[in-house]
Amino acid sequence: STLVRAIAGLWPWGSGRVDFHPGKRLFMLPQRPYIPSGTLRRATAYPAAADNWKKAEIAAALDKVGLGYLKNRLEEEAPWDQTLSGGEKQRLAFARLLLHAPDIVVLDEATSALDEKSQDTMMQTVMKELPTVTIISVAHRAELEAFHTRKITLERREGGARLVSDVDLVSRKKKRGLIRRALWGSGANGGEG
Repeated sequence: STLVRAIAGLWPWGSGRVDFHPGKRLFMLPQRPYIPSGTLRRATAYPAAADNWKKAEIAAALDKVGLGYLKNRLEEEAPWDQTLSGGEKQRLAFARLLLHAPDIVVLDEATSALDEKSQDTMMQTVMKELPTVTIISVAHRAELEAFHTRKITLERREGGARLVSDVDLVSRKKKRGLIRRALWGSGANGGEG
């Protein structure tokens, strides 16, 4: 978590440098997203102004993350931070991500309040809606590996962290093919069984 906060520019302690290509936009999704007071429309658009998007665009983003049942409440002022559950807050943060469409997204346990099926759906939505986005994430669920191409494991040490492993991961489609071939063989029908 400290590493991704440093990458996102939210960790001022320590020293070092993180360089991005000029003009690339970064967006951070923490485990507990900040929900500002005011309307749901404002909370969804945060940190940008609510009028940066049409009401229909915000409603569509809510639909895509499974919060479509709230789209009729966009102009409602409420203590949304206290009204929404942990999972709903994380879904709202993903709606923000879809609206802002950054080049790089940093996920810090951003799906921890979602069940495995909801987490998979959320990640598939991000991959579909933002196909060129670079995702950097910290997570403790092994299931998230299916949505990444590389896994870096760090170990906490006195005075810092040590790299334990840096592994290229097989893509989700290739994984399914490998599993299918392992279960049914790779006969004349291409492994279909």
